[in-house]
Amino acid sequence: MVGERIGVEVNSMARAKGGRKTKGRGRGKRSKEKGEKVVVRLMGEGQYYIDKDTLDEVNRIDNRMVRLLDEDVDEHTIRESIAAMRMLVKSRGRKVKDDTIIPSHIIIPSVDITVEEAREVFKGEGLVPEGMID
Repeated sequence: MVGERIGVEVNSMARAKGGRKTKGRGRGKRSKEKGEKVVVRLMGEGQYYIDKDTLDEVNRIDNRMVRLLDEDVDEHTIRESIAAMRMLVKSRGRKVKDDTIIPSHIIIPSVDITVEEAREVFKGEGLVPEGMID
């Protein structure tokens, strides 16, 4: 469940694996004022670190999806919105190395999702729980 993935600290995971705590340069979880990194999984494409500004934009699209799915919406509109989210993450995010194993805070589905599947994924708060963007 998305809510269970919130608040994972990347640095503490690295320390648990014998790594050292990193400072600066955007590694690990930091306060949102200092550029906290959120891990987003793009289904079928891997994981990306994104900053708060990108998270805010993903959340705007996410909220729009929740509203759209309350109405009669077609798959083309849904797929365009998901594609926009994915492009935003890919263009502004930093790819997590394929050999790095960390949990994702948010999982964005692939664009081939049906309206029915989207209604399940984007219900309630959607992909981005409101507590993540405070």
